[in-house]
Amino acid sequence: MEPPSGQTPPSDRPTPDAEEEAARLASMPAWRRDIMKKKMDEDREQKRKADEQAKQAKEKEEKSELERIRTLGYDETKLAPWQRQIILKKGDIAK
Repeated sequence: MEPPSGQTPPSDRPTPDAEEEAARLASMPAWRRDIMKKKMDEDREQKRKADEQAKQAKEKEEKSELERIRTLGYDETKLAPWQRQIILKKGDIAK
């Protein structure tokens, strides 16, 4: 499916934040622009690392939940999400 004529696909279009950032940087002197670019790059990298750590923590939590369900003797593939929540909250309930 092609985008309507005259429009670029969303992935090729710069985000509004990027456009605003580029406009703001263009109005600065070169030395200040370099400092700002470096600071923004560091902020992006820090955010990326924080997101990666959050993702890893979430995966670890999910893995431990699955392990806990298995050790209680349940087959996680046959459980509905609400059943998983009850089992994880209350522990081993009557089967």
